[in-house]
Amino acid sequence: MADKNLHTSAPDDSPQDHDPHVFGMGDAQHHHFNQQKNTKILWGIFSLLFVLVLGVVFILPNYISAPDPSTVAPVVVPVERPTPQGTFSPFEEAQMLREREEAQGVLEQILAMQETLEAMSVESWAAEEYEAALNIATEGDTAYREQDFLGAQESYQRSLLALQELETRSQQVLGTSIDNGFVAIDNELPVRAQEFFNTALLIDPESERAQNGLRRAELLPEVLNLLEQGDQEHAQGNLEQALVFYQEARNVDPEHPRAAQAVTQTNQDILNRDFQNTMSAGFAAIQQGDPEAALESFNQALVLRPDSADVEAAINQAQTMITDRDLNVQLAAAREHVAAEEWQQALDAYNNALAIDPNVVAARQGQETAQVRLNLDNYLRSILNDPLRLAEDQVYQRTITVYNQALELVEENTRLFDQLRTVRGYLDQARVPVTVTLNSDSMTHVTLFRVAELGMFNTESLELIPGNYTAVGVRPGYRDVRREFVVPFNGEAPVVTVICNEPV
Repeated sequence: MADKNLHTSAPDDSPQDHDPHVFGMGDAQHHHFNQQKNTKILWGIFSLLFVLVLGVVFILPNYISAPDPSTVAPVVVPVERPTPQGTFSPFEEAQMLREREEAQGVLEQILAMQETLEAMSVESWAAEEYEAALNIATEGDTAYREQDFLGAQESYQRSLLALQELETRSQQVLGTSIDNGFVAIDNELPVRAQEFFNTALLIDPESERAQNGLRRAELLPEVLNLLEQGDQEHAQGNLEQALVFYQEARNVDPEHPRAAQAVTQTNQDILNRDFQNTMSAGFAAIQQGDPEAALESFNQALVLRPDSADVEAAINQAQTMITDRDLNVQLAAAREHVAAEEWQQALDAYNNALAIDPNVVAARQGQETAQVRLNLDNYLRSILNDPLRLAEDQVYQRTITVYNQALELVEENTRLFDQLRTVRGYLDQARVPVTVTLNSDSMTHVTLFRVAELGMFNTESLELIPGNYTAVGVRPGYRDVRREFVVPFNGEAPVVTVICNEPV
């Protein structure tokens, strides 16, 4: 490779001087210093000549006498003006001077561009192109030494253009190096990534992207170690421990794609595992006939995946199982109460069944039957508990109607059969009169409510059907008396005394 400080030979400022001195890219850097040094020497020579002139003008005449004019003869010396071959005219000299200055101007730009590129460490990313550009400048130096300033300028221009292209390319190299560095990080190549970012920082030490990338590349070995530990735990099924390593790796480098992806994926894996476990527990509970436990598991799964159609189907299955079980329990209980003619309990069971599922036909039909039988049972119980109510004609007639309707429902060896048989006996006796004897004192006025006013008597016999009766006695000057008595169904003839004997 050519030396970065190129050396070329160029003629002095006078084109006629054929003793060349060194003047190229390297010596151009020292040209200014040499000019200052030459200037000082010239001023010293000028000062010495000035002192000698003063001595000749003012001091030397005092020591030399004037010659005798008569003895002095003038001598005429002919002056020859030779025109040497190979010299340049003033116009040509001016043209060459301008061409040389233009070449030097381009050379100064080359030196400045060379300094800029070397500050970017061009040799680390474009060594061949940089050497080729400098070699073109060396060709210009050769032309310069031969006083071919136009050729030198043309070579310098090509060299400058090549260097400028490298400067322009430096931004592309900068961007490409940074991009490649991040790709190397993604591919988990820390050394390669550092090389790319270091190249970028040689070009632009202030690049924030390159600085950030280099920091990430330097942290990459630690991140990879944490990821490897996380992968090992994950492979063994220790998802929570794997998540710890992945999260730590992400904390070291929040921008690392695999660390962030591993955290997300592991969280999803934990969710999937928990979801599968809860669903499996739910189905196991269904197999064991425990729909409540299954429903609890399915609801936990629903929290993990709120939009899962599978969870909704499982929940419906568990709820249906609970509904069917509870419904069957109530229907079975209702059937048992019906068999036992426990109509209130049967009605309650059918109502419970309809509360579970109002569309169950058997429960609705059972509810209607149980209600009818309960009403019948309640009425018959009221007659059996107080058969004397049959003394009232309205009650008597209604009981006959109920009795006839119940005959369509009755079966032998049932409670209804026994109830109807007893009621029939009461109905048969309800209109059979019984002789009742009333005693008084012939001074008390006796009235038998709902029957007749009997007046005053000593003894009175009446034919009364079974029932409850009230007799009232009244006598002036005495306190009224009231006697309630029952005419039973057993045919016993009651004796009732009604006498007012307590004066007021």
